[in-house]
Amino acid sequence: MKNNSKVLVAIAAIVAVLGWWLYARRSAQDNVIDMVATFPQAEHRSKGTPPESAFQVGSVTIDGQTRRTILAKPFSRITYTVTVPPDAWLEVNFAMQPESWDQPGDGAQFRVGVAEGRNYDEILKQYVNPKRGDRRWFSARLDLAAYEGHQVKLIFSTDPGPESKGTLENDLAVWGEPHLYSKR
Repeated sequence: MKNNSKVLVAIAAIVAVLGWWLYARRSAQDNVIDMVATFPQAEHRSKGTPPESAFQVGSVTIDGQTRRTILAKPFSRITYTVTVPPDAWLEVNFAMQPESWDQPGDGAQFRVGVAEGRNYDEILKQYVNPKRGDRRWFSARLDLAAYEGHQVKLIFSTDPGPESKGTLENDLAVWGEPHLYSKR
C-alpha cells in the first residue's frame, strides 16, 4: 500500500511539472509579435523604388536555413507601432538574397531604431556586402527593456551600400523572421 502511494505522488509530481511546462511554453508563445505576419498593418515607405516593388513577403534559404522574409529594397523603411511588453526582446535576421551575390552591386546597410515621440535610438546598424564574403544570415537579439510599457515605433530601414553612388542595382535586402517577444 505504501508503495502505491509513493507511485501516485511521483505521478502527480510529474503531471504537475509537465502541466507547468506546457503552460509556460504556451504563455511564451502568446507573447510574440510575428512581424512578417503583421507586415500588412505596418507603415512602409520607399524612396527610389515604387512601393509595390520595393517590398515583398516570401522565404529565403541560405546555408540550408529557410526563413520567412520581408524584401525591403533600399531606400526603404518599415515602421511598426507597438506597446513594448515587460522583458521584451526584438529578434531579427537579415541578409542579401542569394540572387544578388554574383550580380553588380555593393550590398545594403540594415538599421533598426526605436522612436518614442521626438527621440530616436538606433539599436542596430550593419552593412552587409556579399562581394566581401557576407553570404549568410546575420542575427541580432536586441533588448527593449528600456521601453517597457511605452508605445513606440520600431523602424526597420535599409539603405544602399556606401559605394553605391546612387545605384540600387541588385540591392535585394531581406529581413528574416523579425519578431518581438516577451519572456513573461
